[in-house]
Amino acid sequence: MRILSFTAGAGQMLCGSCIRDNALVRELRRRGHDVRLVPLYHATRTDEENLAESRVRLGGISLFLQHAAPFFGGLGALDPLLDSRRLLGLASRLAPSTDPSQLGPLTVTMLQGSEGRARRAVERLCRSVTGERFDLVVLPNSLLLGLVAPLRAAVEAPVLVTFSGEDLFLSQLPDEDRDEAVGLMRHAARGVNAFCGVTAYHAREMADLLGIPRSRAPVVRLGVDPEGFPDAPRPVDDVEVGAAVTIGFFSRIAPEKGLDRLAKAVRILAVEEETPPLRVAAAGWMARNHRSYLEEKVRQRLRKADPPIPFDYEGVPDRAGKIAFLRRADLVAIPASFPEPKGLPAIEAMMAGTPVVVPREGAYPDLLDRTEGGILARSAAPADFAAALGEMVRAPRRRRLVGARAFERAREAHSAARMADDAEAVYAAAAASFRSRAA
Repeated sequence: MRILSFTAGAGQMLCGSCIRDNALVRELRRRGHDVRLVPLYHATRTDEENLAESRVRLGGISLFLQHAAPFFGGLGALDPLLDSRRLLGLASRLAPSTDPSQLGPLTVTMLQGSEGRARRAVERLCRSVTGERFDLVVLPNSLLLGLVAPLRAAVEAPVLVTFSGEDLFLSQLPDEDRDEAVGLMRHAARGVNAFCGVTAYHAREMADLLGIPRSRAPVVRLGVDPEGFPDAPRPVDDVEVGAAVTIGFFSRIAPEKGLDRLAKAVRILAVEEETPPLRVAAAGWMARNHRSYLEEKVRQRLRKADPPIPFDYEGVPDRAGKIAFLRRADLVAIPASFPEPKGLPAIEAMMAGTPVVVPREGAYPDLLDRTEGGILARSAAPADFAAALGEMVRAPRRRRLVGARAFERAREAHSAARMADDAEAVYAAAAASFRSRAA
């Protein structure tokens, strides 16, 4: 198949969706498919070889200016400068965050597509691919539903929309903007050729939100390339009772991801009987405006424990550093405050042979039902999470057994090859349905 696949760049942020899109394209290319990976908004950042094209479409600066200052709609000559990788990179470094509470109107503009203030940007994107032949166009999330009709007209091919975690962003929009955005999404969804989700949970949630049958959103299961990960799990019997335990946190450093709740849970656990010495290590991208959160809600909270609990923040590791971090941790814990729609860091931890502790909500129950690679806490509340952590912390041999099972089953159920198997089936069905209707 010849596929035009878009990916939503997040600038300096190491984005799980970008990593997933990149890994899927790599595996599809290995199988002989001709796939273009085109970044939108900003350049993408991954921890593997980046397969995205260098040219960014719908550049974030020009898009914002067209939205905020409509007279820029007549200044198209500036677009190449505004959309340059250098200027976009500078803007992403200087921007404090992508705060949904401030992006409601821009989200609505994007969903209006060629009917809104961003009309020139949408038309420019479509001109850049007009005349090329593709079997399928893939959009990375449903916040881009406004592009479906103009892209389908430009390339005369079906458009598939991926559900990839946008529900959290939508939930954080101001009520008025969210209501308008969801209304536009539901209307645009009627004209979409096909959908898919990255987890069954998220596919169900988004199908219900957009008012489409759940059967229209099959799952292309998240997958990780095992290359570079350990070749074998850690020995089950090579454990020391009473040895210090490192609890790892691998995710974006932000309140909604729950590192502060993990700090509270560890403090609760640390004073309970038979708990060995504990240490917390964290790694993941952090916006500048969350530095005080890390210092005040996490580091100081653990430092003030009695006795103090050692804590290290290891920044944003490269791929080799990520794998080493996950392997060093005795377990990985992510008590997010919202139902996790994806759970990619948990899959990566299990691929490294490290068991996980996660809340019993979102995508996690299905994930652990498949892999049995960890424990589901009753909730992300610190007391509930401390109870689940205790089951692993005080049982070193059980940790190794669960980690070994995670190692094997993550490779069976969540490899990049398995993800590509799912994608080939879903993509081929979408293309065949479009051809049959055209005939």
